[in-house]
Amino acid sequence: MYFNPMNFVNNLIYIVKGELGLFAALGLIALSTIVLNHFFSD
Repeated sequence: MYFNPMNFVNNLIYIVKGELGLFAALGLIALSTIVLNHFFSD
């Protein structure tokens, strides 16, 4: 098995995109929960 540390640096952009996508999805779920809770609370 060949280990090339530069491949990790080259793939950082994909890692960052994945983290941002995950953060956006969780934020959307949290925001929709807050909005629904606001509309349907007593």
